[in-house]
Amino acid sequence: MKNVVRIVLLAFLFPFGAAGNEPARPLDARGLDNLVAFTRLLGYVRFFHPSDQAAAADWEKLALAGVQAAEKPRNPAELARALEDLFRPVAPAVRVFPTTAGRPALPPEPRPPAGAAHPEVVYWEHQGVKIGEPGIYKSERISGAGPARGQVQQSLGGGENPFGGRRVVVRGMARLEAPGGSAAILRLRGYDRKEAAFPLAESATPSGNVATGGWRPYEVAADVPKDATGLEIDLGLAGEGRVWWDDVSLEVAGGPGTAASRLENPDFETAGGAGANGPAGWDLPWEARRAGYSATLSEDHPKSGRRSLLVSYTKPDPSSFPRPEEPLAADLGGGVSALIPLALYRDAQGALPHAPQPPAATTGKPEGFSPSGNDRATRLADVALAWPVFQHFYPYFDVVEADWPGELRRALAAAATDADARAFLATLRRMVAALHDGHGGVYFDSQSPAGQLPLIWEWVEDQLVVTQVAAAGAAGGLKPGDAVLAIDGRPARQALADAESLISGATVQWRRWNAVRRLGWGQRDEPVRLEARHPDGTTFTASLTRSLPIFGPGSLEETRPAKIAELKPGIFYVDVSRVDAADVQTAADRLAGARGIVFDLRGYPTSGSLRVIAHLTDQPVSTAQWHVPVVTRPDRQGWQWDVSSWSIQPQAPRFRARTAFLTDGRAISFAETYMGIIENYHLAEIVGGPTAGTNGNINPFVLPGGYRLIWTGMKVLKHDGSQHHGIGIRPTVPASRTIQGIAAGRDEVLEKGIAVIEERKGESR
Repeated sequence: MKNVVRIVLLAFLFPFGAAGNEPARPLDARGLDNLVAFTRLLGYVRFFHPSDQAAAADWEKLALAGVQAAEKPRNPAELARALEDLFRPVAPAVRVFPTTAGRPALPPEPRPPAGAAHPEVVYWEHQGVKIGEPGIYKSERISGAGPARGQVQQSLGGGENPFGGRRVVVRGMARLEAPGGSAAILRLRGYDRKEAAFPLAESATPSGNVATGGWRPYEVAADVPKDATGLEIDLGLAGEGRVWWDDVSLEVAGGPGTAASRLENPDFETAGGAGANGPAGWDLPWEARRAGYSATLSEDHPKSGRRSLLVSYTKPDPSSFPRPEEPLAADLGGGVSALIPLALYRDAQGALPHAPQPPAATTGKPEGFSPSGNDRATRLADVALAWPVFQHFYPYFDVVEADWPGELRRALAAAATDADARAFLATLRRMVAALHDGHGGVYFDSQSPAGQLPLIWEWVEDQLVVTQVAAAGAAGGLKPGDAVLAIDGRPARQALADAESLISGATVQWRRWNAVRRLGWGQRDEPVRLEARHPDGTTFTASLTRSLPIFGPGSLEETRPAKIAELKPGIFYVDVSRVDAADVQTAADRLAGARGIVFDLRGYPTSGSLRVIAHLTDQPVSTAQWHVPVVTRPDRQGWQWDVSSWSIQPQAPRFRARTAFLTDGRAISFAETYMGIIENYHLAEIVGGPTAGTNGNINPFVLPGGYRLIWTGMKVLKHDGSQHHGIGIRPTVPASRTIQGIAAGRDEVLEKGIAVIEERKGESR
């Protein structure tokens, strides 16, 4: 009987559905304004208020409880009190107030600790943002005191390390002018498969051993582990003063290709990296710049040539960092504003003010509640957690058209009324689609499609055209060249438009290719009715099922030649999406003797295929520019950038044949890193269509209810510093498929690649 009473009481206190799920209901105007204000404040405090309590907060639970409490107030005064009460346990120095009431005074705690001559200040610094899965991005609370050293670096290998298992010697000349205790640094580091650096060798000589103005040699040597994925060479300064570097060399012993191993810009004669007058091919990490180090090219008494590298130290200006006395004044909407300190003083016990340990975070839900997209509060909390990530850290708002504040209101309104987890998946996808990010996507395991139709189709000549079938019987009579007019009674053009509305992409070609692919996906063995037309104009209906797996064994892959094949005497084909380093090495001598090579990059390359580029050049080549935003203030204000790249070393034998790369809108990310090198160094003709126009390391995170969001966390610029996002790599020789060619079983893009080579068969590179 007691259990029955308890159940009745819980049902009265928590009017939710199964397992505490709250049913859908719309937000009224006041509730929507309130949740917009809550979302904005959540982002400001979570990512920029450096209290100890905020750094340790359970933001998922706070968001779940917060959306329920923040929706209820009926005027700005009530909302200000509710928000301040919600955030006080994690942000005792934050003040929320009705905008019309005027700005309140900050609490006394942001004052420096009594008796502190040089009080320490703490603030958040995000390199990208560390939000979910492990990766290259970082978020940490720092005091502004950076490393006591600064160095430029050149990364070699790019995941295909020609130095593994060999002895490497790096030499350089340095001229040091610095106070006692400072030193010139020459360092050699390796990279493991998780892209983490580990030390190999270092030489650091104090200034007391070097005559002022005199050059002296430096050398480091190390045996590189066989499983290392790359090398990094650092040149720099420890402590204060300045040091010049010149005539750096790399020597590799053991194994083939030794003679071709060399550094990019080892004599520092070429500008273009680490800033406007920095050395091309070398990068100055953000931590070193924050600490006061700079790297420029100098014409002041070089060891040889016209220039040398100058690494120098200047004490950083503390006013360039957030200050406790200058809080962010933010209009949150809904008639309320907030004062949020972006920096706090810190004593030996931690950030000020010291506050009691906050109580354990709760969700505001019944005991045993598990977040679910079937629950209204979970959906609202997910929007509140996701939107600020992009608001403060997405690096491409400057080149895409997006009404991001409007997307917040639209997503909150839709989340409140979504019928279930599947409907909310579409809401999240529409929000992420507004970013125009080719990496952008939302994935939900329980809603993942399981099967695909036994055919491949493409959008050709403004129609949905079958390009390949698994088997004539399984495809319901469809053949290559047939145009699909409708899918289960819905016109193909409308089905495509609906699919594209849920896909994030920087270019039409990426959204189109992705949407066309997804039109064939669904539940395994689900029946589908297609209305179609043969090339002769005859219409018919085809009934088939989604009988094939989407990926892996048994899936339908595009028919292509063997991954390395001689198509004509002396003309070879290499599928960059299928070959690995061993394949390239095995075929290297044959390819070196070819008169023409077509490389197929209509897709995603394997990491081992980078060896191809090493054989196409006799000089080191580097990637485009990676720009990781360094963020200390919200709303994308005051960004600085950690700029880097990596180099690929030439390898023998050289492929001197005429070459062409095939590519199109499905080539994204690493494929565009690959194609960017081909484009910049003019290593081959580029045949086909523009690439997807999206590059940079992704930064995934997971929301309550199991939704996994993926997005691009860094900006990539072309080698010359121009825009890549939304542009991609353009072909030098445009080519596309036709319905007539598909029906005849031809690959017209490949044919064009061969023709380009044959037109230039008398030339060599």
